[in-house]
Amino acid sequence: MKIENLCVKYDKNIVIENFSLNLTLGEKVIIYGPNGTGKTTLLKTILGIVKAASGKIIFEDNEIIAYCKQDYPNPEFPITVEEVVAMGIKKQNKNSKEDIKNALIKANALNLQGRLFYSLSGGERQKVSLARCYCQNANLFLLDEPSSFLDTKSKNIFLEQMKNLENQNCSVIAVTHDEELIKNLNWKVIKWNK
Repeated sequence: MKIENLCVKYDKNIVIENFSLNLTLGEKVIIYGPNGTGKTTLLKTILGIVKAASGKIIFEDNEIIAYCKQDYPNPEFPITVEEVVAMGIKKQNKNSKEDIKNALIKANALNLQGRLFYSLSGGERQKVSLARCYCQNANLFLLDEPSSFLDTKSKNIFLEQMKNLENQNCSVIAVTHDEELIKNLNWKVIKWNK
């Protein structure tokens, strides 16, 4: 994926100005900067949720994007772990149960089968969210503040999964203000300047 001179505005306010990035297949990148400076907007622009004022985002053929957002709405909604992971499957097929199981194994989350998603800890939810991404067979992962709201134990669990991504044949952009991610991951770091 290539981003060329991306500019994004909300009304007349410039949120992103002349941002460029050339992401190669398999490359892992952390975009580091304070909250409220447009990092999430960048991900939403890549996804096409937010329209760019100018600039280009160029994707490789057959780019499949998986997005892990930082918030979990409707905490009382009774959705199971398997149902969350199944959201990554575009079409129900005869192998969908096997695909879900394989994705949970890949995310080291098979022990969470059968549980309600909102009964899980923050770190466990992030593992399940990664399993959903794996189920999409995505080659580009967008992670929005993936370690936010995690206690120390949950963060350590999730860091293991982030390290596992290093061995996957996918590209990753993680946006964060968490210095611990930078210290614990040997990824390219881009300092976000608004």
